[in-house]
Amino acid sequence: MSEATTESRYLRGDLDFEEALREVTGVDLGRDQLVQILKGLHTANPAGPALSEHDARVLTEAGFTASPPAATAARIDRDVRMANLVATSLSIADAALRLGVTPARIRQRIADGTLWAFDSGRNRLLPPAQFTDSGTVPHLDKVLPHVPRDLHPLTVQTLLTQPQPSLVVEGGPVSIVAWLTGSAGTPEEIERVVDVLAAIEWESA
Repeated sequence: MSEATTESRYLRGDLDFEEALREVTGVDLGRDQLVQILKGLHTANPAGPALSEHDARVLTEAGFTASPPAATAARIDRDVRMANLVATSLSIADAALRLGVTPARIRQRIADGTLWAFDSGRNRLLPPAQFTDSGTVPHLDKVLPHVPRDLHPLTVQTLLTQPQPSLVVEGGPVSIVAWLTGSAGTPEEIERVVDVLAAIEWESA
C-alpha cells in the first residue's frame, strides 16, 4: 500500500493544519507567525488577493486560473517563505559576531551594498544565504552591489540560492552562491554572475 499523502491524512483528521503545513513546507511556524499570515489574508482585497507580478506569472505558467483558492495558495506560500526568511536571518549584532567585526562595520557594509539586508518591522535582518559558518560567501561582496535595490527579499533569496541556467558546473546549473563558493573569483567568473543580475534587472524594469 502506498504511503498516505499529507493531504489525505489532513482530510482524515490525522493531522491538524499546522502539522500539515509543516510537512509540506518544511517550515515550523509558530502561532504568532501564522497569525500574521492570517492577518495578511484578512486584509487582502476580497476581489482578488494582491499578488506580485512574479507570483501571478508563476501561476499562469503553471496553468492555474486566477481562482480564489489558487491565489490564496500563492499568497500563503509567499507568506510562509517570508516568515521562514525572517526567522532564519541574522540581526546586525549576530552578523557582527559571525564576522568578528563591530555592528557599525556591518551597517557600513549594508550601506555600500556588500552585505544584503532587508527591513522587518524596526529591525534590519541579513539573510543567511550570504554567510558561511565563519564568514561570508567568497566573492559575494563583488556582486551584491549589482543586485537591484528594489527587489523583494524573496526574489533576492531565490536569485542567490536557486540554480541559474547560465551558471553551469560539470554539466549542471548551479546557484550564484554555489558558483561563487567554487570559483577563484576571476574577473571572468564574477562577470558571469553580474550578467545574471543584469538580466534580472532588465526583466524587472
